[in-house]
Amino acid sequence: MSAPSPHGSGGPVARRILVTGAAGFVGGHVLPLLAAAGAGAGDCVAGIGRGQSPRLPEGVTYEAIDLLDEVALSAFVARFRPTAILHLAGLASVADSASGPGQTWRVNVNGLMNLVAAVEAVPGCTFFFVSSGEVYGSAFLAGHALSEAVEPLPRNTYARSKWVGEQLLRDLLPRIGVKLVVLRPFNHIGPGQDERFVVASFAGQIARIEAGLVPPCLEVGNLSSYRDFLDVADVASAYADLIGRTESLADGSVFNISSGQPRTIASVLEDLRVRARVPFEIRIAPERVRPTEIPLAAGDAGRLQAATGWQPRVSWDAALTRVLDDARARLAQARRSG
Repeated sequence: MSAPSPHGSGGPVARRILVTGAAGFVGGHVLPLLAAAGAGAGDCVAGIGRGQSPRLPEGVTYEAIDLLDEVALSAFVARFRPTAILHLAGLASVADSASGPGQTWRVNVNGLMNLVAAVEAVPGCTFFFVSSGEVYGSAFLAGHALSEAVEPLPRNTYARSKWVGEQLLRDLLPRIGVKLVVLRPFNHIGPGQDERFVVASFAGQIARIEAGLVPPCLEVGNLSSYRDFLDVADVASAYADLIGRTESLADGSVFNISSGQPRTIASVLEDLRVRARVPFEIRIAPERVRPTEIPLAAGDAGRLQAATGWQPRVSWDAALTRVLDDARARLAQARRSG
């Protein structure tokens, strides 16, 4: 598929937004928002990713491109000529990064380097880099929600790869005339998330228990940790809100995307338990316990709220219902298909 033209029938479009990792969990939620926001202005929105084309909103195009394919990536960027890039692509699982650090560095850093090389063709664009709240690492030991003023002290491979990415972009983008905005989302949940992540894992296990496919025993890791959760729809809206205010954002800006309201994993599990259709037992599985667990990880999103007026809109009850309903629906679909 060829990239869309940067010009429509009515002349130059206002924005040309490229979303990497568009076939992933967050991509499927942010693409419709970007398409809707730009429909009246004639904006162009394109996505790239490693997987097959996701279900796309009207006016959005997609091409399967691996960030490690420097030639294909550069050719696409040169054709599309984005005015803004939302870089979602990368490996996002802390557990997978611990077991396969080499692949994490290849994808999260080498892939990023390839994208930077491609972006040299489009000076003047804005690069929205999706980092992670994980970069704060040991700074969370302060025991309260952290602002962007706190120096990151990453503790795991995934977090280090994201922190290195931030520093790499601060060094390289000014040399090619590209503005940088760093986004640090905290834990987010919602339809489409895979079971490497804690809430999706709980929901998937509950769905299988309800269906009678496994014994009524749910395996968990550390339940005492406090984490800061948002529904993915609220994370996607934060991204879209910031992209909509590109011109007003200072180069090098950093934004936490978080609720600021940490809750224990035990309380999350209990909230899901009361929604389950059958009772189940709980078993601590040693392989699910992280070796670098932080007792409390939460972010202060005051800067984001001041810049955009953003507020989380999806209630906690609604977020959990969405996750559990999605797990049930996906299981039912898999059983029909297989």
